[in-house]
Amino acid sequence: MNPDNKEKSNIFLEVAGELNKSFEIIPILYGSLGLNRVIEENGTVNDIDILVPNEFVDGKWDELIETMNRLDFKLKNEHEHEFIREGKIIAFATNLDLVEMAGIRPEDLKISKESGIEFKELTPVQYLNVYQFMLRDSYRQEKRGTADKDKITLIKKYLAAKKLGK
Repeated sequence: MNPDNKEKSNIFLEVAGELNKSFEIIPILYGSLGLNRVIEENGTVNDIDILVPNEFVDGKWDELIETMNRLDFKLKNEHEHEFIREGKIIAFATNLDLVEMAGIRPEDLKISKESGIEFKELTPVQYLNVYQFMLRDSYRQEKRGTADKDKITLIKKYLAAKKLGK
């Protein structure tokens, strides 16, 4: 893992550990950082995407802001649910997005444990379904260019290699 992604992974674990402790929830590692982890890639990670139960980006949003402030993160963009600390951005979204995008139920995800911290992860096939769904979002594609298509290619390459036993 490249040093920048390792640092972002450590930040994710710090935040996930706090979510475990403060709210007794198991967050979902998502986005490029989560994808890179499951397909063993070192691709670019712009931010740390974390999915949490809907109530934390809705009704308990103020509590989440307080928790992030305790970790020295400042609210960067409330609309995007983004926080920043020393140039590193964490973006929260609701785990209901998985159901809407790819029919993935958060309760069915694998729970991982690292350094005593629990979090959930998608499988490569689940990421493939998510990114294929995202291709239908014209605003996202306009904003991100070919990034989602590139990720789909990487996932398919990974899955093909696994199928061949590599």
